Amino acid sequence: MFQVFARPKPCRILSLLRDSESTWHLSKIAKSSDTTYVYVTKLMSHLAMNGLVTIEAKGKKRVVKLTERGMRVAKAIEELKNTLEG
Repeated sequence: MFQVFARPKPCRILSLLRDSESTWHLSKIAKSSDTTYVYVTKLMSHLAMNGLVTIEAKGKKRVVKLTERGMRVAKAIEELKNTLEG
């Protein structure tokens, strides 16, 4: 039922990024969410433009972190998912 209301891949990725203890490189996000690197790169650019994530260059890799606004959106998505599935 959740897929009726939300796109699964972006929601899965935002849920992953809620784990702020991990360092989230673009390639790690792609692998953990079972999506392509290209998809993750485009999605992260879009999310950054809308203030949901920050992207920092760390050497050759880019590290992604949720902003406070992004954390609120990710939490709301989790609540919706739990409501629809539970």
